Amino acid sequence: MEIIQIMLRKKPITGFLILTFLISLISFVLMFTISGAHTPESLTGLPIWLIAIWSPNMAAITIWITKKEFLVKLQLAFSFPKYSWWMILAFVPIVVAALFLLIEIKKGTVIEWMNFKVSYLFPLIFVNLLMGPLGEELGWRGFLYPAIKDKYGWIASALIVGTIWACWHAPLWFLDSPQSKIPFWAFSITVMLLSILMSMIYNHSQCSIIAIILLHLSFNVSLGFIDILGSHHPGEIVIKSLYIYAPLVLILVAIHELRSVSKWLIK
Repeated sequence: MEIIQIMLRKKPITGFLILTFLISLISFVLMFTISGAHTPESLTGLPIWLIAIWSPNMAAITIWITKKEFLVKLQLAFSFPKYSWWMILAFVPIVVAALFLLIEIKKGTVIEWMNFKVSYLFPLIFVNLLMGPLGEELGWRGFLYPAIKDKYGWIASALIVGTIWACWHAPLWFLDSPQSKIPFWAFSITVMLLSILMSMIYNHSQCSIIAIILLHLSFNVSLGFIDILGSHHPGEIVIKSLYIYAPLVLILVAIHELRSVSKWLIK
């Protein structure tokens, strides 16, 4: 036990990755082997899925406790940052979803608006918050991204975290999950673009992950909303959305870098 604690203190990044993937791997093995655990919709499966989803947070918290940094890091992560217009990026997925629907309507696609009821909104938000951003972002953006940012730079770090994030999701393609309906390549590119957006927010949020959780949530809810309308397959939604996400993220990165250069020149 003492050897593990020393390793976590001396090599926290390695320790974080090992713990995250080990916890999630054990969870996925249980999903495959225990009857009814292959879906979070069953009482048997729900706790196992929650453990898998929350594995990044559990790994980060374990390391912070080992290094006696838990309360400080938790306070920073959930503090309300000073207002910055970069916080608005948290709602980019909602804008993309709106543009997607407008384009589809102009093309003559029939949108089944009656499929969605206002009463669906709260459970849609609650489930997506619990089964995603609330369980992941303390690990991915609260721990991993800042741990490598100074060494690799913010863009490379965003892509590294995005790659690890996509790989961590990979076992879901062997289960009957919502993600398995999306081509893995399209999911991976989308995750990379979201990781860049999240990193830009983090760079201007004084270490807070509140807006990052909102961005992650707004993406999941937007995708779920369009899926409920029933006019598109989830894979089709993600692939078509890339035509909006990719240029939008490139423009935002250019703005981010130009602002950084202008501030450097003023100094």
